[in-house]
Amino acid sequence: MGQIAAAQHLLLCFRAKSCRRIKINKLRRLLTATLSLFLTGAALAGPWVDAGDERLRSDIQLLADAGVIKGIVTAWPLSWADVMHDIDTDRDLTPWQSTALARVQAAADAAGANGTVRYTGHVSVAHSPVQIRGFADTPRENAEVAGGIEYASGRYAARLQATWVSNPDDDKRVRPDGSYATVSLGNWLLSATAQDQWWGPGWNSSLIVSSNARPVPSISLDRNLTTPFETKWLSWLGHWGLSIQVGQLESDRAVPDTVLFKMRLTARPTQNLEFGLSRAAQLCGEGRSCGWDIWRRMLQGKDNRDDELSGRDEPGNQLAGFDVRWSSDIRDVPFATYTQWIGEDEAGGFPSKWFALFGAETWGGHDTLGTYRMFFEWSDTMCRFALYKGSENAEPDCTYNNAVYESGYRYRGRSLGSTFDNDASVYSLGTMLTKDNGNSWLMNIRYGKLNRKGDPDPGNTVAADKTDYREVLLTHRRNTRLGEVHLGASYDSRKNTVTSEKDDDVRLFLEWRKATR
Repeated sequence: MGQIAAAQHLLLCFRAKSCRRIKINKLRRLLTATLSLFLTGAALAGPWVDAGDERLRSDIQLLADAGVIKGIVTAWPLSWADVMHDIDTDRDLTPWQSTALARVQAAADAAGANGTVRYTGHVSVAHSPVQIRGFADTPRENAEVAGGIEYASGRYAARLQATWVSNPDDDKRVRPDGSYATVSLGNWLLSATAQDQWWGPGWNSSLIVSSNARPVPSISLDRNLTTPFETKWLSWLGHWGLSIQVGQLESDRAVPDTVLFKMRLTARPTQNLEFGLSRAAQLCGEGRSCGWDIWRRMLQGKDNRDDELSGRDEPGNQLAGFDVRWSSDIRDVPFATYTQWIGEDEAGGFPSKWFALFGAETWGGHDTLGTYRMFFEWSDTMCRFALYKGSENAEPDCTYNNAVYESGYRYRGRSLGSTFDNDASVYSLGTMLTKDNGNSWLMNIRYGKLNRKGDPDPGNTVAADKTDYREVLLTHRRNTRLGEVHLGASYDSRKNTVTSEKDDDVRLFLEWRKATR
């Protein structure tokens, strides 16, 4: 109470313009008390749960739907501390739920205990690497070799990782992707990071932050344990998480060194409901203003130029929106429905020009087959998409494009949001099977149209013209004594409806991963 009273006294002092009457020692005590309040109960800065392993994500989501895991599970990477915090192992679980819990606990143990060093290695080869990436961490290049070292102790955790690739599309043969350095400040994690991220409930795509593009080097502030508010006014939100990030895009773009700002608030009011509010903005960069007023206008959503704002000072490109996932069951058959809506522009301080994703999934277990998950997903990445506003009002060449930041909402040649880029309408049907020993199979069938309307768009990273698209992808993960083997094959068929040219491609990859202490 003394700290709160001191803070109130300081606020009244500023309002009364009589701060000079506060003695230096009182200010010193106030700052010390505030700092101690912020650092009290500092949580361990344990390792992160990386995005990319669809088996682990399915197990974590399964346990969250069963009420075993109580925290946030739609904003990756997750904090292992939050996943394992207050986990409910006393629930009456089915055999396949118990097996999923055992796999998650084993993965948490393998991630490294506090005070231990872990070494990681990764080698992959690919023939025509999979271009349309879902949540799974399929190889980006024809050949990759990576090595890393991880360490966590008390309030600090870090992973230093370097990856060498052959024939890179962005001419970067050596990459720090997957690296991070984290320190805990109370229940907050301050990180310098270059990790893959995935925001939202989708399995094939996230419309605002996905692992489609390489990770953007960033500084982030994240809530560690997503425990509920204690006050009755906000406790209804249930478990909640917040992530605020500032990164810098590459120099080889229309506006070099553009700043990327991202923010997500996620809440889980009940066991069956989780929703998120996400926002991303491109601003600053070479030759553009980057002062406090630009940041203020960006945070207020005042992006569009007006009489008081020149084109040079316009904050830039923003996207914002929401996602919701709700689960239930019918006659003991579990299911979930989810959606994600993102606005490409701003009108009246709120997102506008929406594009969206819809999905449904079910899961369960079989005595001999193991745990399964099936999902159906559809996304339309055209502004004011037809289902929402009618085909006559749809606006092509809008999503992820911007007149100021002409390279668009992209990084090193890939969309930061949907893997299908703009103006795509794609349906996906996926089936995942995980054996009790962790070996898994994933089949994904995709059908739709890429860049389906408007003038040819050279900025689109997957199709410059209108293209009919079909793909069947099959992957397998297997645990061996020498490490994890991940292999996959896909048949990709595309027909350019402008030139009538058809391109059929068989894509293959083989990965090996190993972690040891």
